[in-house]
Amino acid sequence: MIEIDATHTPYEVSDLDAGCLLAVISEGRHSALVLGRQQLRLAHQWCVVNPVVDGGSAASWCDDAAFASLDLDDFLGGEGTPAVAAFAAEEFAAASGISRYAALSLLADALDLHHRLPLLWAQVELLEVPGWKARRVAELTRKLSREAASWFDQTLADGERYGWPTIERILAMAVAKFHPELIRDKNGPLTKADWDVRLEHRYGPDGAASGTSTLDVVGDSLDLARFHDLVCDEAEKLKRAGDTDTLGQRKAKALGSIAEAQGTLDYEAADQPTPRGRTGRGLRVFVHTTLADLFATDDLTLADTDRLGPILIEQLTDWLQRHGSIATITPVIDLHRTGSVDRHDPPAWMAEQVRLRDQHCVFPHCTRSSADADLDHIDPYNETGPPSQTNPENLAPLCRRHHLAKTFAGWHYRRNRDGTYTWTNKHGHTWLVTPLGTIQLD
Repeated sequence: MIEIDATHTPYEVSDLDAGCLLAVISEGRHSALVLGRQQLRLAHQWCVVNPVVDGGSAASWCDDAAFASLDLDDFLGGEGTPAVAAFAAEEFAAASGISRYAALSLLADALDLHHRLPLLWAQVELLEVPGWKARRVAELTRKLSREAASWFDQTLADGERYGWPTIERILAMAVAKFHPELIRDKNGPLTKADWDVRLEHRYGPDGAASGTSTLDVVGDSLDLARFHDLVCDEAEKLKRAGDTDTLGQRKAKALGSIAEAQGTLDYEAADQPTPRGRTGRGLRVFVHTTLADLFATDDLTLADTDRLGPILIEQLTDWLQRHGSIATITPVIDLHRTGSVDRHDPPAWMAEQVRLRDQHCVFPHCTRSSADADLDHIDPYNETGPPSQTNPENLAPLCRRHHLAKTFAGWHYRRNRDGTYTWTNKHGHTWLVTPLGTIQLD
């Protein structure tokens, strides 16, 4: 393994003795401090050169905040930080090779350190505090008022100690002094402020989904008690029907039965037949597999889904056994089919062909599923333009955020003959998006 030292001299790692190895490790720590400082410097300067001007929209944590009349915080950082122009994070993310959320987090941290925690930032500049620790402090103090953040920053600097116990102690003091309303007993009763429903899909160490997810609910006691009674009743019906699973397993399966029954009632109330391949309140999961894999005896065989990631064929078989009456098996779609229409919206066959061809948003580094993406006309559709503008070669899936970036923020792209995409931003920088990832070309 060849590495390069600070003098740009190559060396073989396996040739280092203990003394040399420690010296190189120390040198690496210094390099990491410099890199962390550089990352935050560049992020802050990107905010500086992308201010909100002439009443323009500001970057926000919400995907659609720039174009929706929503009561949302337009500032990335905490109180007292300046706003940043909409879509600035998309360009920063593409150049950094990170997700939009990661870019928003880095920009927000840089803003907070410069405008709310200047004394802590000075320690980063002196290479006394690593960038990652300063970023974590910025995140933890973001909800504090500017006055509270300033007090925290000064108190932390006065102590000249930046270990986590010290940071946590002073943060607790700042909350108690300036925001006593945020203090509550962690073991105390839950309130309406805690109400929420969270769905989490579980993934294994190999990145494959197990087909088992977690649904956490905190809500009104009476509502949840009534719903739990309904779940238990449905579980008892499954037992009487011959289901030999445990009570807990039957209660979990009862949720699917209740959702399916409710979905049927919704369509009947609308005087519409329940569509095949649709369950519950419109949820559809597309599973891509072959007959050979479907009947494989290997428990580790995987199938691909559009919403839940890879799942085991064993789980798919179970789904078909329990929900086969609402499953639809479609033949393989010809991904090379050609054709066009003289209208803006593509027909169903064309839309599914494009989404199967490109299974995620084709913006640089974006991995959002194409199942819910917009189908964008690569060459913008012109109502008075030539015929046949809507065809597979002129369509690509873009998530709503990146569709807006392409439309309003100066991005443009083309589809290449090999199925890859070349994107260019308003500064002339280019990226190549392939099925395996994104490559920056300049």
